[in-house]
Amino acid sequence: MARYAAIAQELQDRGVARARNVPLGDYAEYLAAQVYGGTLAGNSVKSYDLLAADGRRVQVKARAVAPDTRPGASFSAFRSFDFDIAVLITFDSATYAVRQAREVPVADLETAGRYSAHINGRLLTITAGFQLGRDVTARFRAAGAR
Repeated sequence: MARYAAIAQELQDRGVARARNVPLGDYAEYLAAQVYGGTLAGNSVKSYDLLAADGRRVQVKARAVAPDTRPGASFSAFRSFDFDIAVLITFDSATYAVRQAREVPVADLETAGRYSAHINGRLLTITAGFQLGRDVTARFRAAGAR
């Protein structure tokens, strides 16, 4: 993953890619499946990414974080709340190592962040997101180490 992070950075430096997040979302969902068990949802399922072994619907949000990431940076927008928990994960942009992970109940997310009509969704900053829910960083780091 560190090699891919370096390639993604090079593509961004050359102006080929605008973000360092690909394939970060897929990797985050893979790690969530390792942590919670269950089955990854198909691409056509819009409300959640994982049906956990305990039956909870899990929405996964991932963000690569670099030293120059601004404090108000957001996760991708929440456009629906038809899930039970969200997992918010930040990764080091240079290595894709898990920096932090939080498990947040949907009820906490529905009022957090700010609504943007422009994108028709609720934006949650990294800072605000990591004040919610409970810390599950150790579980995600362990899954990444396997």
